[in-house]
This record gives sequence, C-alpha cells and structure tokens, in this order.
Amino acid sequence: MKITSENFIKRFKKGKNDAFEYVIDEFIGIVKAVIFNALNSYKDPQLIEECINDTFLGAWENKSQFNGNQEDFRKWICVIAKYKAIDKQRKQSKSHIATELEEMPLDTAQSAEAIFLTKESSRDLLKMMGQLENIDRDVFTMKYFLEMKNGDIAIHLGLTKAAVDNRLYRGKKRLRKIQLGGNYV
Repeated sequence: MKITSENFIKRFKKGKNDAFEYVIDEFIGIVKAVIFNALNSYKDPQLIEECINDTFLGAWENKSQFNGNQEDFRKWICVIAKYKAIDKQRKQSKSHIATELEEMPLDTAQSAEAIFLTKESSRDLLKMMGQLENIDRDVFTMKYFLEMKNGDIAIHLGLTKAAVDNRLYRGKKRLRKIQLGGNYV
C-alpha cells in the first residue's frame, strides 16, 4: 500500500515500518529545525543527531497516544522534539555543572551555592509554568529554554509575531502574580 498524507497516521499507529519511514522523510526538516535551535550552542553535531533520533524513536514508542490529523501530528512531533532537546540540555547542564564543581577550588563555595540557587529557580519557574495554558507554556519553553526568536516561535506555532509578543508579556504578568501567591485563573 502506498503511504500518503491521508493514510500515514493510521498506518503509523498500527506500527507499519513504511509509515515510520514516511514520518521520518516528511518531518525530518521541522524536527531538525526545532532541535538545532535548541542545541546549536553546544556545537556538537552528534548531540543534535542523537536528539533527532530520540525524537523519532519517542514518537514511534508513543504512537498509540496520538489522536488527530496531519497538522496535529506535525505539532505533536515538534513538541516531542522540543522536550527531547530540553532533556539533552538538562543532561549537558548537569554534566557541565558537575565538571565545574569538580574543577572548582574549595575557596569558591559561594559559586556552588549560586549554581544551586539557579537550578532551584529553574525548577520553580517550571512549576509555575505548569499553571499556564498549553500555548503559553509552549511559547515560554521555546523562548526561554530553547532560546528561539519570537518570529521563529510564531512560525512554529502558527501565530503572528505580535501574538507571541503579547503572550510573553501577559504570561510574565501571570507568572509574577503566581509567584506572589495569587492564583492564575
């Protein structure tokens, strides 16, 4: 059976290898772009390639969880790529911090405390972001964790640049309110 944009999802969910190959061929460009934007600063092509492979493997392993059409699939696989890239960034940061701590002279314990506080602040921010709408959470993740430009975020999410700017502005206000103890509604 020939794989087309109309039947690939059904065959993919059934575990057909030809559908998996179609997904790779069809979505490799967008997946590469998302991961490259997130991991390019590490200057490690092997890390980027590994993350791309992990993305497609993650999609394949979780194929039964997907529900939707072709556009939904595109968004779904981009979200998988985004979170795989974030996982890689965390692993890189952990290994980088561990290396820094090992190489740090004992008289610079203050720096270790600063690293710990920064790490704790990131965890708190992620918890607060969990209270935002999905679209706002995606915008914040792309902007502040993947370090994407507002225009690129707009393209990936199908929004205007002004809409992304507005969501960032309003999201920051909501996060401040959440941080001060107010509940987001």
